[in-house]
Amino acid sequence: MEPITENRNRTALAVIAAVALAGAASAQDHQIEEVDLTDIRGMRYCEMLLIFDDKVEIYNTSASHGCPEDKWAAMDVAAMASNHGAKKAQLNGPHFWAMDKQRLGLGDTKTFGGIEARYAATLPLAALGSGKGADPYAPYISAKLQTMTFDAGKPIYQLTGPDGHTYVMNAYGEEVRSGDPANLADQLSPADGWRFEVVTPDSDLVIEGTMDKPVNMVGDDMHQYYTRYGTPAQ
Repeated sequence: MEPITENRNRTALAVIAAVALAGAASAQDHQIEEVDLTDIRGMRYCEMLLIFDDKVEIYNTSASHGCPEDKWAAMDVAAMASNHGAKKAQLNGPHFWAMDKQRLGLGDTKTFGGIEARYAATLPLAALGSGKGADPYAPYISAKLQTMTFDAGKPIYQLTGPDGHTYVMNAYGEEVRSGDPANLADQLSPADGWRFEVVTPDSDLVIEGTMDKPVNMVGDDMHQYYTRYGTPAQ
């Protein structure tokens, strides 16, 4: 493995700063407001991704009127991209929130194939990976306004990487057996050095992201996403 040098550290910091600035600029363009969502563990939602030359914009249905299955199944991503001036488009979901409540920064509402969704975040193109969503087990940076709260005494589902950093699941997909994320213990195929586990925190776990302080995220091999928290395990 190539050693980490001072120059490489400076490069990483520059990338993080660039992502934060891009996210902040996008937030200003979309007139962000804070929206509180409560009692959302297991709540179903969908996301639409608009892909431009230098960024990916995400629109989310959580604070809209839901994601009707018939309209979702009929979604035309080529038309979606064309209608909104994007280079390409992708669909993400349906998914189900894994936290208990959150405060989101949401912007303007767009309509995609009859489904309303609000602007939620801007990601770097690297977050798309080489296919559907981010490459599995390849951490990336996301700049967005979001505070997630996982209640004490309820299970959380997490990945720990080879560097000891731990990431908590934000949401899970329909492919999760019986709708219970604990079943991912034998559904996932983690990359070398990664492990999945279920833990129950004794106190509320709160993770806060802002445009000025991007969060570190990672996806698994079933296209579910996790946010890093805490300090690396020794």
